[in-house]
Amino acid sequence: MNYDEHDDDRRRKKSKSSDADELREIAAALPEIFDAINKSVPQMITGLIAAVYSPEAAGNMAAGIGKFYSGLIAEGIPEDVALDMTKKFVGALDFTKMMSMISDESKPSTTIKIRHSSDEDEESD
Repeated sequence: MNYDEHDDDRRRKKSKSSDADELREIAAALPEIFDAINKSVPQMITGLIAAVYSPEAAGNMAAGIGKFYSGLIAEGIPEDVALDMTKKFVGALDFTKMMSMISDESKPSTTIKIRHSSDEDEESD
């Protein structure tokens, strides 16, 4: 073994050692990271729910709905049409309905067949 090969071996060993040290540091930090996530995520969800369903949010929503309806009437929309449009507007604000629509849209509606190269070979024979 010449000098260059010996030097390369030392660099590889040092690189593997530093990679292992880095992995140990990451593994040591994981419990702390997971603990922080376990504490912060429930607080964040609680805050979001409180923001949507709080008395202040309900009051703001009611005021917004009233302004929407009043604005339609002010623009000359017939009352029955304005009421129907307002009902649709309120329906669009339904948080649980929106979440279920998002959930439904994220589910695949069709089955996708994946072909393997061996499938194509068999068909071309």
